[in-house]
Amino acid sequence: MVNEQQPYRADAAAIVRRYRPIEVLIPPHWRADTVFANGMRHHYYRTGGDKPPLVLLHGFLEGALTWLRTARALERDYDMIMVDARGHGGSDRATTGFSQASLVEDAAGVIRALQLGAPRVIGHSQGGATGIHLAAAYPELVHSLIVEGWGDDGHQSGDFASSPAYQAWFNGYLAWLERLKTQTHAERMSGALTQLPPGAPALPEDEYVPWVENCARLDLELVRHSVTMWSELAERKREMIEALGRTTCPVLIMKSSFFPQPGALPSIREESSDQPNVTIVRFENVGHLIHRDQLDQFIGMASQFLKEH
Repeated sequence: MVNEQQPYRADAAAIVRRYRPIEVLIPPHWRADTVFANGMRHHYYRTGGDKPPLVLLHGFLEGALTWLRTARALERDYDMIMVDARGHGGSDRATTGFSQASLVEDAAGVIRALQLGAPRVIGHSQGGATGIHLAAAYPELVHSLIVEGWGDDGHQSGDFASSPAYQAWFNGYLAWLERLKTQTHAERMSGALTQLPPGAPALPEDEYVPWVENCARLDLELVRHSVTMWSELAERKREMIEALGRTTCPVLIMKSSFFPQPGALPSIREESSDQPNVTIVRFENVGHLIHRDQLDQFIGMASQFLKEH
């Protein structure tokens, strides 16, 4: 029951109580299937049709369903393939390891197994890094690439992950994920409100429900391992920048802020690039998930780039 001690807005509980299960939100013509590649099963959703393939790679601790609204907006022009990374969604657990190299080989294997040729690729956060390394290592597998959520103001060190404040938050987060595994849809809808920022309104149904469902499907061992992964951030970013320098396909990088200024209006501006194949745009005062926070602007920019490349 909502009370004034709870961090979310009082009207949010009434709103999310009406939200439908994920099975109802996924369009009935979409295909859900698995494909065996790089030694494991990879789950994916596919919109289908005789159209150019477009592969969507989600961020860490997200899932293929994070692209629900994006895929609905773009499926008129593209055959959208939304892949669950290892340890996420319906794909196999990450028992054989979780590294940037394994994610790249997973993506390359899925593209080959589904016989997609050289598809267009959109990647968010960890998925964006995978897209960059994929394009650098296997240029024949990537027609063009969009990288979403490249932030400059995130943590450059993993020291914060060992702080008491972070450990307290993480333990609560992990306990919530464990409860999700056995909760009903109604329980998940109300309980997930505790994970929203203080005073935040409820997300739209087609963002909130997929987010909760993605969380419920996470490999908890991978989540536990994530604490140690923070120490690798600086090295991973350096490797990603080096890989970007080896790409030859057209690349659009959408930068955003990990910590937008409260109350500031969003804006978009282009930044200079020293690579002729790379275009950089910055979403000012927009959070890490641009496709969630500014869907129309994201779709408009992505559509234009994909049509040109």
